Amino acid sequence: MASGRRRPAGGAFRSRQDWLKYGGLFVLAVVAFGVAAIALMGPRNPDEAGPAAASPSAAAPSATASVAPSPAFTGTATPPTPGTLGIELPAEPALLILGDSYTAGVGADQPDQGWAYLVAAELGYPATVDGAGGTGFAWGGGAQDEQGEEYEVRLRRIAANPAFVPNVLVLQGGQNDAAVRNPAEVEAATAQTIEAARRFWPGVQVVVLGPSAPRPLAEELRGVNSAVRAGAAAANAPFIDAAEGNWFTGANSPGFDADGAHPNTAGHAHIAGKFLESWAGLTR
Repeated sequence: MASGRRRPAGGAFRSRQDWLKYGGLFVLAVVAFGVAAIALMGPRNPDEAGPAAASPSAAAPSATASVAPSPAFTGTATPPTPGTLGIELPAEPALLILGDSYTAGVGADQPDQGWAYLVAAELGYPATVDGAGGTGFAWGGGAQDEQGEEYEVRLRRIAANPAFVPNVLVLQGGQNDAAVRNPAEVEAATAQTIEAARRFWPGVQVVVLGPSAPRPLAEELRGVNSAVRAGAAAANAPFIDAAEGNWFTGANSPGFDADGAHPNTAGHAHIAGKFLESWAGLTR
């Protein structure tokens, strides 16, 4: 047998370990050299630096982010379709009900038994009731419309007194506007009256109650009712439609009629009840 130096057992394994060790040190050296090179190549001027990566707190929505509240309802953001409009009832309502002889309580045994007084008492808001017989949106009163007491004129007079500032306004009427031959004039006057009220009292919430009467007069008011309804829609104001709602029918009119043109005490209570039902669906 040939003699020679015998390699220690496991020598081949230790040789592989040495290679792996030295190879790992070589890779680490290369990586360190690359990082240093990148650092040296970076921008020296902070103004020339690229955009910084967004931090997690900036990229994710904050749990404390505020949400803009929805705007208070003004009537201008809802399409002018009758039945879809409403009002944003103020925290402390101050109510003004303005209208014709119906609002004045004509036909009831006592004026304070009129529908407007009953509604004001039921709602419990500080309220002023202003009714003037023979007047309307376009009709100023008198046999020849000569009195100049159209609703806008009366509203302007009330607004001149700073002692009472309403934030809720109910405009009732249209019966006397039937004397105006041109329905477009009634429509325009209704819209103009609503817009005038909003100028007099910014933020005021306006509701229009259309004409109503016991039959057979109720049937004669459908034309002017359409004109008042169109004017309210043009001004984006809610319209309570007593005529198309058939508040007065052939069956109930005899018991609610005072003189052929006005409701009696029971008729006024009937209007008040119907109004409050509609009111509940309009207020938010």
